[in-house]
Amino acid sequence: MDRLESLRIFCQVVELNSFSRAAEQPEMSNATITNHIAALERHFGVRLLNRTTRKISVTDDGHSCYQRAQRLLGDMTELEEGLQGRRVTPQGILRVDVPTVIARIYLAPALARFSTMYPELSIRLNVGDRMVDMVEGRGDVWIRIGELKDSSMVARRIYQTRNLCHAAPELLARHGTPNTPQELSNFHCMPFIHPNSGQNVPWTFRKGKQQLSREPPGKIAINHAETLIHAAASGAGIIQLLTLSLNPHMRDGRLVAVLPDWATPGPPVSVVYHQNHQLSAKVRVFVDFVTELFAALD
Repeated sequence: MDRLESLRIFCQVVELNSFSRAAEQPEMSNATITNHIAALERHFGVRLLNRTTRKISVTDDGHSCYQRAQRLLGDMTELEEGLQGRRVTPQGILRVDVPTVIARIYLAPALARFSTMYPELSIRLNVGDRMVDMVEGRGDVWIRIGELKDSSMVARRIYQTRNLCHAAPELLARHGTPNTPQELSNFHCMPFIHPNSGQNVPWTFRKGKQQLSREPPGKIAINHAETLIHAAASGAGIIQLLTLSLNPHMRDGRLVAVLPDWATPGPPVSVVYHQNHQLSAKVRVFVDFVTELFAALD
């Protein structure tokens, strides 16, 4: 029995959590699937699945087998694609893990275009701000905000964020525009409350060799970036956040930059993937796509 095929079937059963759903593909049946799983369990000498009449559950050994099988099957696919040449049509399933702000503002509006470009490629998008382990976790591509420590991964920087003050044009028309960070004490400012510390995040400024850090004055402070942005767009005060969150509001004119010469560098945005995925057509086209997506912001 083809062991790679047995591993592929086992992974499908785990993902679908069902023998019958896995058997819906052509030339497959519950009996065939049972035989493949049983063959794997005999070969490894462990139980991979616990199965009752109502449900199945993955054992600890089964979970370990599933993670390693995913990497093995992925490596085999990339080997085939690499040997067949880079003109291979991207196809199969691409698993992408992405932070909420990037998914909402940048990736979600572009998915229809990407899907049209690569109709044989299916995307499984995991959106969230919990840091998934990129080495042990399941996935093909990760988009990350901040410096990366894991040298075993390939990381391509696609955007450099900045800390920059913004306000609604109407607010500035009524009260004027500050020319230096020191003048902010004369304006309505709205600090961002750090969700973990509960403290207001200091505002940072840099111009040439001058560097400043100030506690912005203000009666309103908010611990949710999107809410803070909407408050600023309504004219409630000046804010300082990463341009990553502010770009859409800058484009439509709801917010304008304040003290643009005093912006400070923020964390970079990178697209990350395993070294052995570099030859994969599906990974390559997605990495190129998001790189072009963020290049348009500059």
